[in-house]
Amino acid sequence: MTQPIALSANTLQNYQGIGVPEASLAVILQRGGDELLLSKVPNRFTVRPSATASTSNNWAATNQAKLNRRVGQSNLEEYLVAPENLDAAMQAARASDAVVFASHVYCPANNPSTFFYLTDRITIQFGEQVNEESRKSIANAANLTIIRPVEGIPNTFVCEVTKQATENPIKIANRLTRYPEVLVAEPNIILETQQHYTPRDPLYPKQWYLNNKGGDGVVSGAQIYAEPAWDMTRGVRSIVIAIADDSVDLTHPDFQGQGKIVSPIDFKDGDTSPMPVAESDNHGTSCAGVAAAEENGKGTVGVAPGCAVMPIRTTGFLDDESIEKIFNWAIDKGAAVISCSWGPGAVYYPLSLRQSAAITKAATQGRGGRGCVILFAAGNANRPVNGTVDEKGWPNNVVGGKTNWLAGFAVHPDVIAVSASTSLNKKAAYSNWGTSISVCAPSNNAPPGTWLPETGFIATAPEVSEYLPGLGVFTADRVGVAGYDSGDYTDSFGGTSSATPVVAGVAGLVLSANPRLTAREVRGILEQTADKIVDADADPQLGNRLGNYDANTRRSDWFGYGKVNALKAVQAAVRKAGGNPNIGGSRFSDISGHWAEKFIEALAAANIISGFPDGSFGPDNSLNRAQYAALLVSAFSPIPKAAATNFIDVSASFWARSAIERANRAGFLSGFPGLKFGPNQNLTKTEAIVSLVNGLQLKGGNPDILKVYSDRNQIPNFALSAAATATALKIVVNYPARDRLSGQRDITRAEISALIYQTLVAINRAKAIDSPYIV
Repeated sequence: MTQPIALSANTLQNYQGIGVPEASLAVILQRGGDELLLSKVPNRFTVRPSATASTSNNWAATNQAKLNRRVGQSNLEEYLVAPENLDAAMQAARASDAVVFASHVYCPANNPSTFFYLTDRITIQFGEQVNEESRKSIANAANLTIIRPVEGIPNTFVCEVTKQATENPIKIANRLTRYPEVLVAEPNIILETQQHYTPRDPLYPKQWYLNNKGGDGVVSGAQIYAEPAWDMTRGVRSIVIAIADDSVDLTHPDFQGQGKIVSPIDFKDGDTSPMPVAESDNHGTSCAGVAAAEENGKGTVGVAPGCAVMPIRTTGFLDDESIEKIFNWAIDKGAAVISCSWGPGAVYYPLSLRQSAAITKAATQGRGGRGCVILFAAGNANRPVNGTVDEKGWPNNVVGGKTNWLAGFAVHPDVIAVSASTSLNKKAAYSNWGTSISVCAPSNNAPPGTWLPETGFIATAPEVSEYLPGLGVFTADRVGVAGYDSGDYTDSFGGTSSATPVVAGVAGLVLSANPRLTAREVRGILEQTADKIVDADADPQLGNRLGNYDANTRRSDWFGYGKVNALKAVQAAVRKAGGNPNIGGSRFSDISGHWAEKFIEALAAANIISGFPDGSFGPDNSLNRAQYAALLVSAFSPIPKAAATNFIDVSASFWARSAIERANRAGFLSGFPGLKFGPNQNLTKTEAIVSLVNGLQLKGGNPDILKVYSDRNQIPNFALSAAATATALKIVVNYPARDRLSGQRDITRAEISALIYQTLVAINRAKAIDSPYIV
């Protein structure tokens, strides 16, 4: 039993080299392993009113503070005030018994038009050795109350800031990181969502994106080949596509049919009727129509017309609890696919620990353990989903200079990030891009833009004024005069908002054809069957050329693995015959008869590992540490357990930086002296075994078991315990001789495939494979 930790009263107040220095306490937001530099917004602040207050809000009138709005479902009220009255107004609010909590509103230092609203909640992840008494002591010292554990993240709790706290949650969280017992401390922030589309005219022909034979404004091959896919399945009601958005008009003819609507929910108004309310509540109806409009002879038809629809009306804000509610509802009510055509109204937005965990939970525990297929729109700013652009020419310099862009939802490893192509099989001018794009789908073409809280919708710079050819997407609209157009349909929908439900519909068809597939297998099918469309033209705004495919990864930063193909995807699902990854023979040209063929095939079918453009796998090639980190993230979706190490030899633009950081924080990989990681250094078999055992915290095995190896004396001391554990759990696979570990030599791609697969078997995430080389 662990002993309570002796706490020092000075730990929170005195910086001793751990955590955030005193000078940065108020301006650093720690989030998802990243640090964001903040500024205070000078003319607004928020309060949470007391439910049992004995006085009114006279404090506001006295200080000329004007109620602006209520922020989401958080019970926060935003007040506007002259900058010279801000401090006095906040002091009066905090002194009033009508107010439980008051806080500044913040913005990213390089993006003053985006607002971060603080709640009174902080998420804390403690070290494994910290017992309950010590957790309470740490919380009490910071004037926090532990409310509940966070499901799916070990030793992690949601805490509430008490009335006794004299600092806001940002400062409190930053002080908490000074405790070595605290691994992560994140304040819960609220941010408005942005929808990834603003409709544009003129009118174009209807539903060319499903099937076409070419014509004015469209080329043959720009479609997803829905008609031949429908010959195999048009979708079944047991496959439910969740549309998380601003609303869905349930009265629309396209959503009428027995069993069409399943478990609707409205998180904004707190009821079960996610109908449009505001004038702008148009987006979700169009997205739902693209994905699954019913085939009933009354209007349009969706990509998966036979599937059911689960409409989820979101709050319009992105705090931790809102995201958890969306994905927990989808899990609990049986959604198979979750389509999200929205993102943060911010230039740089890393996910919080809880938001990331909510998505991972849905992707791994949804659908009875097979996982929900989760899709997010890449965005419409023509910017990287994770990268840097030297920004110039924005109105009023709302964005300028070397600017880091990050779409936290789109880069999550369990998310299928969707970009957009046009009716001419070219990149849509607005479509975001980068290494996290999975696939693209057809949509309209239009100048790039984004939505920021301060400006509303704004064109990104430099403005694109040239003609951009391409047809719009015809889909459902709100019934009557409300909506994008005056009728029940619009022919001008588009953006990555429209591309995303196209892919969601194809995923619905795939699961209708083979419901035993895991979410990871569905993603693999979508990527492996995508059409390799090519765009050699320069981007009309930034001038880059990213429309070709890398020879090693077989993907493009503009299109991911290519444009989704419904016919090929459904055919692949049928061929899998209930999920057997070995149906149809070897997928790689150089592994037939190889000792590791079954392991490689199984991982490739689950989209954990891939081969090369020439169809080979290179089973006997070595593997470096950066490649291994990417493989770990793909196989295990690691959960952070410690702060990240800032390795000096892993640049911000390095292709595997994100994977290295995740593997490092989860305990799979550490570095070398001098803050070096050695990304291009080859991995040894011993290092791989130690990494897997430590990262997954596997237990068991006695050192005596190592007598099975004739080269036992060559196993280094640091690896003895891990090697014993891996051997006891049947993770170790030795070729050509079962009794020789050969741990000091570089591991091959075949050997790492076998080790990874056997580890998945050991943690009950894969079925055992028969091999004479398993120790």
